[in-house]
Amino acid sequence: MSRILLPLSKFNNVTNFNFFFNNTRKSLIIDQNFINNQLLCRKIFTPNLGRSRDRNRDPALENQSQSQTKTSHGASVIENVASKVLTCQEPDAQSSQSFDSQTTSATTPQRAIPFKVSPRGPKTAIGREPVSLLKPKAQSDVKSALAAYYKLTKPNLTILVTLSCICSYAISPLSVSVFELFFLTAGTAFCSGAANAINMGREPEFDKQMPRTVGRPVVRGLITPKQAYQFAGLIGSAGCLMLWFGVNPLVSLLGFSNIVLYAWIYTSMKRHSILNTWVGAIVGAIPPLMGWAASSSLAAPGAWCLAGLLYAWQFPHFNALSHGIAQQYKQAGYVMAAAENPKLNARVALRYSILMFPLCFGLSYFGVTDWVFPLDSALANGWLTYWAWKFWQQQQQNYSSSARGPTAEGLALAGVHAKKLFWCSVWHLPAVLILAMLHKKDQWNRLHDYVMNKFGRPTAALGY
Repeated sequence: MSRILLPLSKFNNVTNFNFFFNNTRKSLIIDQNFINNQLLCRKIFTPNLGRSRDRNRDPALENQSQSQTKTSHGASVIENVASKVLTCQEPDAQSSQSFDSQTTSATTPQRAIPFKVSPRGPKTAIGREPVSLLKPKAQSDVKSALAAYYKLTKPNLTILVTLSCICSYAISPLSVSVFELFFLTAGTAFCSGAANAINMGREPEFDKQMPRTVGRPVVRGLITPKQAYQFAGLIGSAGCLMLWFGVNPLVSLLGFSNIVLYAWIYTSMKRHSILNTWVGAIVGAIPPLMGWAASSSLAAPGAWCLAGLLYAWQFPHFNALSHGIAQQYKQAGYVMAAAENPKLNARVALRYSILMFPLCFGLSYFGVTDWVFPLDSALANGWLTYWAWKFWQQQQQNYSSSARGPTAEGLALAGVHAKKLFWCSVWHLPAVLILAMLHKKDQWNRLHDYVMNKFGRPTAALGY
């Protein structure tokens, strides 16, 4: 047997593959090409395949296929495998291949795979099933739905409401239970989230007209109003039950009344009267009462001083906020003091900022805090009152009876003061509540006695 020398220009190139295939096809029955892959057909074409069975092929196609073989002769195996991976997709990706098949049908014949290809996937009782490309999408849909329901609760507002309830519970004079605190926190958060969800479900037609609320999930169509109500009913019921059995029935009734007050009364009044702000302030005053009622009696005057503190804080905070978007409220159909009576809006903010001083004094007078609290809380209250006064003063100049009307410069200056008042109110409330907890009545005396009993020497050992 004579020795046959094969010219090998490159290891594992297309020529070697064609040589191997052509010398082994005698024992095979091959009616089609090796693989039905459009990119491979465009880059690598084997003209010798099936020549004995297709002798009447168009010479033009034969010449074109030979030129394609020459141009793809230097393609590496890595490039060929990459092309296969990019084009051999599951049925969902076949639509993307139709364009390639149309572009190559004029130059290359379409050929099927001469053997069965079983896609890899998880084993089942029947066999292997293809991996679904919809599973990652389904997971992302679940995350999107959870995020939409989370936004439905207005998380920033819910956290603020819950913190005011927790601080009131910590300031109350009786003992603190961790078990009770847990149910109070979770129940209050669920009740607040339910009220906010109902509020969003009722106002998508109004919210979509304001840039501040146009991104809410009901407005965007991520959640329907019916789904918002169902979600509110679920978490609202869970919150009231947790407060009833984990804390006491009085706190549960307060939580339920706050849902009704915010979701129905306040939400409805926003389109009819500027008194909605006063009703909304009551909603903000109920969580401190819930925290106090969890461990102490509501008959104590200190509980109402603390609730009054949260009630008064609502006005400089919201009136400053509504000033910057007063026209948006008006165009959306809401009746707000910032748009209807700008002078009253600023005057009310100043009035309730000043009210902070006697309320903090009352907490010390009724034995909730020590007498240092009115002094250091006056710093925070003075900061808030200063910017409320600046805001009121500018609005008085803008809308005085002697002037013809507000100037552009005056309106811009009022907007600056309102913005500073708003951010001052954001920091003011946590500062005052933290100071109240630090100055809780007899707290430092109890801490001193604990440290002395734990680490101090007995009095008898000192020789007294």
